[in-house]
Amino acid sequence: MGFILELTETVRTPAGMVGAVVVIAAVYFLIKWVFAAHPDDEK
Repeated sequence: MGFILELTETVRTPAGMVGAVVVIAAVYFLIKWVFAAHPDDEK
């Protein structure tokens, strides 16, 4: 529980907000890349 509270305090800082956006974008693109159709799948 303390880790979650510390994380929310960090995200409230400007650098924390930028870091949160970067992490969310990285996770989004990773998921998009993992579930993307591969050209060899249709053969």
